[in-house]
Formats: sequence, structure tokens, C-alpha cells
Amino acid sequence: MATMQILFAGDIIFGKAVSQIAKARGMAYLFQQVAPILRSADWVVANMEGCISERGTPMEKEYRFRAPPLLAEFLRWAGIPMVSLANNHAMDYGAVALLDTLFHLQRAGVYWAGAGIHRAHASAPVLLEREGLKVALVCFTAVVPKGFPAGASTPGVATLDDVIPTLKRVRERVDRVIVVPHWGEEGTHRPSAKQRRIARLLSQLGVDLVVGHHPHVVQGYERIGTTQIVYSVGNFVHAQRSVSARRAVLIRATIARDSPIQLKAVPLWLEGGRPTLSGEPHTSALAQLLHPLPLAQVS
Repeated sequence: MATMQILFAGDIIFGKAVSQIAKARGMAYLFQQVAPILRSADWVVANMEGCISERGTPMEKEYRFRAPPLLAEFLRWAGIPMVSLANNHAMDYGAVALLDTLFHLQRAGVYWAGAGIHRAHASAPVLLEREGLKVALVCFTAVVPKGFPAGASTPGVATLDDVIPTLKRVRERVDRVIVVPHWGEEGTHRPSAKQRRIARLLSQLGVDLVVGHHPHVVQGYERIGTTQIVYSVGNFVHAQRSVSARRAVLIRATIARDSPIQLKAVPLWLEGGRPTLSGEPHTSALAQLLHPLPLAQVS
């Protein structure tokens, strides 16, 4: 029986501190500790929070993030073949920087979803197949600054409304549908009412698994019918001071055609802006889960 293992990681954010660390220690430093486990999976999806570009005009907002083009190559090197670009920082430096991001990712062999040269492109799924097992990955953001959504012929990010037709269309073509949303409220350990409303809608649309990010902390797990929801996995590459923001998880999903998706949470600790495998289960963080996930045994 064909199976597929997919790892889901949180936010990659090249703020000032992470940029300084990368310059001082090298880009590989950011991923060295987790690269072996990333490479052990069939597929990995992380959230690229911001653009990969050295061009563009900064938008008027409190925080703006962008990373150097070299990052794209190191994503692939680390074992991350796909990122979500559906977030509230993908257009921080305008359309030209988003287009640069697509170019650098494509050149490095990294897939993406959730943003594109126009609405149809941004809302398109990434389709995976292994020995006849077919999986669709769809990304969108529910945190949408002004000017960020893709238009009929203009670059931008995918919103929930954009991907609903995609979900309806792809449901009949694949064995499993997985959605990666950018949603929720920063710093909150419980999903908001809006997140839970969207989760119910995604369940009604036949989505099998939802794994989200944006709050920068770990949030709850819930099952709605046959749909499993991990509301937030927290950060992945980010330099934040609070203990809760430095605790995160990788979600390992084992997928088969004729059985429910099996989930495990691999606990992470962010040290020096980079993820490391934690020897502790982060009880205080994972206790926030509505129904705690079994923890992977990491040697």
C-alpha cells in the first residue's frame, strides 16, 4: 500500500536578527539542526513569511520582511521542496519583489502555492503523486493587508474565497486534500472564532487535513467530522524572545489511500533564530492542544 510522509513547518521570517545571524554564520546554519529530519520525509511544506528579493518599494506597514535570493537555494538544500507564500508579508515590497520570489524559488527547484502572477495562479494547488496515491496541497491567507490579493491579471496572494473553487474542483481528482492557511491572532494559544468557522467550512468542502500558522505560537488540534485541524505549528526560523514563541512543532502526516491520516508532533525549540530538535515535549505549549497529538520519539 502506497504511503506518503509530509512534514509541515511554521514561519520562516528574515527579520533583522535572523538576517544578521545568516550573514555571520552562513545560511546553512539556520537549517543544520533539522535538515536530517526534513530530508527523511517525502515532502516538506513551510511558510515563507515575506519575499525573496533585493528589489521593490516597501509598503507602509509596521513590519516588512524579505530575504536574499540565496535563501531559495538553501531551502532546497535543507530538504524543503515547497513553501506557502499565502501570508501577510509576501507583498511587503510590492509586486516586483513577489515576482522575484517566484523566479528564485523556481530556479532553486522549490515549489510554492498561495501566491502567483494572477488569481488563478495563486489559488492553484500543488499536486503530489506516489505509486498512485494522489495528494493536493492548497494554501491561502485569511490575514490580508490592503493591496495583497491577486487580481484577475495582477500578482498577489490567494484568499479563502479564491481557493474555494479550487477545493471543489480538486476534491474529485485526488485521494487527499490538505490545506495550509495563514490565519488567527498573533500570540494567542487558542484558535479564534474566525479560525474555527473557516475550519468548519473547510470540513464541509471535504478537506482531510488543515495545518496552519501565523500566531507565532502553537495552537490547538481539533477533529471536525473526518477533517483534522492543527491550528498553528508556531515559528520555524525566527528570532523572538518569548519562551512561547520559541516553542514550535513539526507536524508529520503519514498518508495512505484507505486509512485516516496519522499525525505526530515533533517538538522544536528555536535557539539563535533557528529550529532545533527538542529533548523535551514542551508540555506547557502542547498542553494548549484541545486533544494532544502523540509526540514523535526523536533520538
